[in-house]
Amino acid sequence: MPVAKLEEGTLALLVEDYERRDRNRRLTLSPNFSEKVALVKFYPSMDPGILEWYVDNGFKGIVLEGTGLGHVGSFLFPSIKKAIENDLIVAMTSQCIWGRLSMEVYYTGRDLLALGVVPLEDMLAETALVKLMWILGQTKDVGEAKKLLLTNIAHEFSPRTVYEEATGYGR
Repeated sequence: MPVAKLEEGTLALLVEDYERRDRNRRLTLSPNFSEKVALVKFYPSMDPGILEWYVDNGFKGIVLEGTGLGHVGSFLFPSIKKAIENDLIVAMTSQCIWGRLSMEVYYTGRDLLALGVVPLEDMLAETALVKLMWILGQTKDVGEAKKLLLTNIAHEFSPRTVYEEATGYGR
């Protein structure tokens, strides 16, 4: 979600909960990133072996870029299940530019949730990739990593997406 935009030379905040940097607070760097995280875009004829390759090669996380509301074909379910059983974090984003997941609408999404796929609301796939790489550089604990993934640290997802608000069009 955009935090601000420049309008006629003036910076306009788009979020109400923006916090200015506290100049008295000591900066703490956490520069570790895991390279064992993949971003995989779903497509109808996708080979389930692609996901299996990541499991077999020691990856720790997969961000799936699913269709619309956050779906992939059920033919991938065994590979997704294998990944989760092997302690990989499997997270879902949408391929839609202004997409928000709603995995409870159709049975495919509900089945993915039951497998343990982590829904990432309206987080961009690339943001989810970098965030998961950073998280897995900080912790090896899957539960803690999932909790951090769902923690809104820097406006990487929003509680509600309104097209007009997000883009500034129509104002």
